[in-house]
Amino acid sequence: MRAYFLGRPVRFKLKIDLQEGTPFQHKVWRSLLRIPYGQTQSYQDVARDIGHPNSFRAVGGACGNNPIALIVPCHRVINANGKLGGFTGGLRLKKLILKMEKERSLRINKKRITHH
Repeated sequence: MRAYFLGRPVRFKLKIDLQEGTPFQHKVWRSLLRIPYGQTQSYQDVARDIGHPNSFRAVGGACGNNPIALIVPCHRVINANGKLGGFTGGLRLKKLILKMEKERSLRINKKRITHH
């Protein structure tokens, strides 16, 4: 967590035990794990990814029930119109986290490009 909040992209290497939740929520949470650091997807994108293209509101509900936010990055899911949508920690925090990830991601990608 320290590395994450220092702005380093972190792939949490934890064995995640998500025994809570429904099979639908598990699909959503697994999909969230595939959203890259510094990027976002819409609720509709996630719904399509899990094979339920019309269930974007249910995806929002699953994000809201995510028991381990940040590790399962529900903050990376936004409305199709680009607005933030909801977040258990509040929209201000969601906005700050997304901004941090995007800035750090851009900085890291610039470094990769200039070092090659």
